[in-house]
Amino acid sequence: MTFGEARHLIKMDIDRNRDLSKNRFFIRILRMGQWGHWNYRKNLAAYASYYLCRGIMRLTLNKYNHYSYGTAIGGGIRIPHNMGIVISGNASIGENCTIFHQVTIGVDEITDPGAAPVIGNNVIIGAGAKIIGGITIGDHVKIGANAVVTKDVPDGATVVNDNKIIHSSNE
Repeated sequence: MTFGEARHLIKMDIDRNRDLSKNRFFIRILRMGQWGHWNYRKNLAAYASYYLCRGIMRLTLNKYNHYSYGTAIGGGIRIPHNMGIVISGNASIGENCTIFHQVTIGVDEITDPGAAPVIGNNVIIGAGAKIIGGITIGDHVKIGANAVVTKDVPDGATVVNDNKIIHSSNE
């Protein structure tokens, strides 16, 4: 990720979070930390950015959350309530996704260690949802509050409870 790409992602994120003023600081720290993570071996500014952002996240924003700078997060991410969110460093999140509080996006250490979810574009993940394992979530998917998703979800579907698809654009 180049510095220009990081600036572009910050602009996309801030445009999508205009009404959430407290998220602007978090977004800048997250994106500059990601830029530093991908480039810290190349130059001193990236090295300083990575460790400075990591320190700020640990002391303030990340007290009750776990984000990895290695996570591939597309532009336009929206996190209205930044509390209790866990995102695996191996996960991939598409553009314009919304993630509410108490969400876990992680690996299944028992059956397939290291395989993390791949989440498509324009996905809404409700509060308390758990997305576990090496699965693929399609584009324009809605995942209900407290849903547990451990199987692939097609594009345009709505998922509730335990992998129950109640609506799909393919029907």
